[in-house]
Amino acid sequence: MHALVFELNSIQSYLFASGRLRDVAGASELLDQMTEGDGNLLNSVIDALGMNGNTIRFSRRAGGAIYAFCDNRDDLERFLRLWTLSVQQWAPGIDFSLGVGEGDSYAKAFDDARKAMNADANRKRPRLPLASPLATRSRRTGQAADGNAKWKEKDGPIDAATARKKQMADLAKAGFLKRYAPQDANLGWRDWPTDLEGESKTGAFPFVGDDRTVALIHADGNGLGELLKRIRKAAKEDDDQFVKLFRAFSAAVAATTQSAAREATEKVLLPARQGDECLAARPIVLGGDDITVIVRADLAMDYCKVFAEAFESASQDELKKLGQEHDIEGLPNRLTLGFGLVFLRASQPFHMAIHLAEALTGEAKKAAKGLNQNDPESSIAFHRITGSLVDDYDQIVQRALSHDVGGETFIDTLGVYYFKEQQPRLDDRLNLAKTLGADDMARGPTRQLMTLMGHNKAQAERRYRRWRQLMADDSDKTARLKKYDELMSALAGISKDAPLPYGDNDNGIRRGPLGDALALLSLTRIRSTTHTQKEKAA
Repeated sequence: MHALVFELNSIQSYLFASGRLRDVAGASELLDQMTEGDGNLLNSVIDALGMNGNTIRFSRRAGGAIYAFCDNRDDLERFLRLWTLSVQQWAPGIDFSLGVGEGDSYAKAFDDARKAMNADANRKRPRLPLASPLATRSRRTGQAADGNAKWKEKDGPIDAATARKKQMADLAKAGFLKRYAPQDANLGWRDWPTDLEGESKTGAFPFVGDDRTVALIHADGNGLGELLKRIRKAAKEDDDQFVKLFRAFSAAVAATTQSAAREATEKVLLPARQGDECLAARPIVLGGDDITVIVRADLAMDYCKVFAEAFESASQDELKKLGQEHDIEGLPNRLTLGFGLVFLRASQPFHMAIHLAEALTGEAKKAAKGLNQNDPESSIAFHRITGSLVDDYDQIVQRALSHDVGGETFIDTLGVYYFKEQQPRLDDRLNLAKTLGADDMARGPTRQLMTLMGHNKAQAERRYRRWRQLMADDSDKTARLKKYDELMSALAGISKDAPLPYGDNDNGIRRGPLGDALALLSLTRIRSTTHTQKEKAA
């Protein structure tokens, strides 16, 4: 038995290279049609070689990856040569790794190919065309400009990869977008925005007023490692079922993710739509358990909440069906997600924001698994960019969110929040932001507190104490203060008698949720503006 493992590398960097939403949209379609949809590249390659479903069998063909098996080494080599050539023509500049292996079983051949692919990942393939020192370069990507590509004056010369992305955006086959659309919603490619800059009358992102804040959301699944172990165990017991089992596994994960994406569109994006404007989101990636989407800032938290709940619910059904149909024991009851969310202005560089979103996703998943390795809860970590964009989360925490005072480090974020029972809960954080944003809530001192902590702890304590006293002395505000105290206690165990809104000392570190809540206040104002506009329209 012979096996091929092929995976695209640095997909997010490729998608966001130019920073323009239209190019990102084209890149999404480009990569999706590599293996998905009618007339996809993979099927075209197989047809050109005169092969059929029995010649080469696929256990996975989605998300920029293919796992292929073949009885004849020569047939596999023929496929590999044409496939790699076609990929480089289809998506210029895309990086990939591959490995070919063999063994006396599907499992052994796959493991051998996977080992070869891991070694190949260290090999850097040249990017064509090669650029001489005098070559004209694309302003946005720095790559060699394509002399045959058509470009607009505002863009200047563009590279081959960007030209290809623009071509796919104009084709607008929108097969990828259908997986985000509820079946009865009758949504087409024109319903999704392709312009963040407001330069075109069609395809403009529906911002609220002058605010141009968006959320770049990245999510990745938990529990897949354990699930794959169970699949591998079942496949080893019956090697002839290897391809079938892994194909069923991939289909189950894809169905789960697609169901969640459609429900989030139905429950969050469609109700927020006004008139004939585009939906307030742009899907970027939906492959396996990997999700990337740009959502208007005020809708982002609701989008994540609905997506997480729908993903868990759909995974329960799919895993139950997978176990019953293929007689697999010990499958987890559900799958969960880790979310990384970056709030930024639409004009800021997405190619850096996506790396930060991925880092935040990693933080969310690590924290959840640290609390429950076998059944981690869905979790989320976020950051709002208020200054220059840095894609290193640890550096952000150290430089922008920490205060070193008196041998202790005070951090203005709790880091990771959870969607259900585990504390700190996302709902409590949202309620804290809502409480602080109330019209009768004096929030100026709480904002000043963040600044004072970096200069004078004693003054910060006096300001916080004075703020609490003023709230307590006003009978109209005591209920707000009580709610504030309840939420601070639930989120971080902070007593109403605490001199500062930070939790207990943990190895020299004290964390508080105020920074997180205050970061969301401006998003609350966007939502209020949206509701006002709807009321006027009604």
